[in-house]
This record gives sequence, C-alpha cells and structure tokens, in this order.
Amino acid sequence: MTRIALIAVVVAAALLLPSTLPLLASPAVPPQQPIFKAESNLVVLHVSVRDRGGRYITGLTRDAFTVIDDGKPQTLEMFSGDEVPASVGFLIDNSNSMRANREKVIAAAVEFVGHSHPKDQIFVLTFNEEVRRAFGPVTVADMNSADFGAAMSRSIFARGMTAIYDGILDGLKRVNDGVHTRQVLVVVSDGDDNASRATLEQVITQVHESDAVIYTVALTDPLTRDGNPRLMRRLARASGGESYHPGRVEEIGDAFERIATDIRSGYTLAYVPTPSAQRGDDGNAARRRTVRVYVRSEDGRPLRVRTRDGYFEKLRGDMQ
Repeated sequence: MTRIALIAVVVAAALLLPSTLPLLASPAVPPQQPIFKAESNLVVLHVSVRDRGGRYITGLTRDAFTVIDDGKPQTLEMFSGDEVPASVGFLIDNSNSMRANREKVIAAAVEFVGHSHPKDQIFVLTFNEEVRRAFGPVTVADMNSADFGAAMSRSIFARGMTAIYDGILDGLKRVNDGVHTRQVLVVVSDGDDNASRATLEQVITQVHESDAVIYTVALTDPLTRDGNPRLMRRLARASGGESYHPGRVEEIGDAFERIATDIRSGYTLAYVPTPSAQRGDDGNAARRRTVRVYVRSEDGRPLRVRTRDGYFEKLRGDMQ
C-alpha cells in the first residue's frame, strides 16, 4: 500500500476537547475536518451515496455504513459526512486527437474551479509523447480564473502522439504528494496509447495501490470510433470514481460539473483492517483485499454506493 498504509487518524481537535475546557484556544482546523498522522495501518475510503434517481444522499450517520474487508465487518475509526477539501490533478491529453475538443476542455476546466472547494489544491498536467506540468499546484482561493485559462491555452496545443500510461503514473505520483487526504485525478483523453514507456499492467497496479479516486472523460470521435473508452471506464471503476463519455463536444462542460459535484458530495470512512492470516507465495508479496460498503437508509429506500472495491496490502515477515 502507499498512503493507505502508515496512516493513523486524529479526529479534529474540536471533537476531542472535553466540554469542561471552554477557555482553550480554537483548533487550527475547522471542526469535523479529519486529520491524518502517520503511525498505524489505516484504510481510507471515499464513498458516494445516491438514490435510484441519481440524487446525492447527505446527512447519513456513521451507523448507516457497514464496511466489509476480506469478508469481515470492520469498526470505523473515523467518519465524516462533511465537505472536505481535496488535492485535484487534471491529466489532459495534448495529442493531435484532441484538437477538436481543445477549446471546450479549457473552458470546462475553468468552470470546474468555480464549483470547487475554496481550499482544494489544483494542478494540471498535459501529455502527448511527454508529460508536462501546465499549472499549479495552487489553492482554489488563490487562483485567478483568467490566469488559469491563459495558462491552459498556452499549454494545450494538441499535437503529437499519446503517452497516456506515462501520464497516469506521473499524475498519481503528484496527487499522492498533495496536501489533502482526499486525492482526485481527472483524466481527459480518448484513451489510446501509442507512445508510453510504461505498460498497462504497471498503470493498473499503481491505480490499485493509490488512494486517489480517478474520474475519466473519454473524448472519442463518433465517426472514426478511435480511442479506448473501455480503458477509461476501467481506470474509474478500479479507483471508485466514475467515467463520462460525452457524445458531443458541448457536453464536456456537463461532465466536468458533475465530477466537481461528486467530489464535494461524498463521505470519508477510515478503519484499521483486521490482520490477514494469508501470505503471498514468498511471504512478502502484495495481496489484494476486497472491500464492500453497504449503506442503510432510514426510510428503507434502496441506495447506490460507489467506492473502490479493494486495495493491495503489503505482507512482510517483519511486520507485526
């Protein structure tokens, strides 16, 4: 595991202060905002809950959630239904295949910032044959939308080949180094790869090991049917995110707005998993643990729950 391992929760100071100490100074962070400290194994899940109509369900309590890890129910060490800031990375295809969508993607990214949490940290990477930093990281409250749009226009020129695998690995590394526990990578591409040094197997392994939630916007040509939307769906599903496939260029902005809403509408759960009795063939191999989250509504309505379906656990003989 990457940041799934070696994390211990410290609930916001306001929740821990006893009521008999009213004169102590205010905590450095807002009440209810989870803080994490590296000390013990903690699995962090970001969970989206909707009804059958697609409406987000807010106001649920800790007791409404049941987490099953490797077939065993887990005790939640931390629960938050409050909106918390995220480290958000955009990974935007800058190859020749994106030329027709260039202007709309730039406009949609600028609009996305307007729907974001003021404390979100935003950065942008572009990729064709090479991966390049186009913007940030910058906190939303400190961003100027005109400057952001100008930086995007200078950086997105839509030419060359496509190294999406290299881009995803770079994007995950950078978002995992973000300042916030909640990590998001938004991938905008047709999904094809013809220039990467990395392999698809390396990408999928890293997606499983990362805490980041991946949202994908698949921009494929409806006439030529070029692209790989199946890869885009696979990336999103493996990380607990969602994939969008706009049929027309005018729908790109709607996809970006829905992603921004989803990021701000989830729950954050954390637990210390029950130790595994299994070992890899050599006693040190990574083993994937499956995770299921169930939510019970007060009125009995069926709810749709989305989160990552598992994670890799490092099993070493010297870990107790």
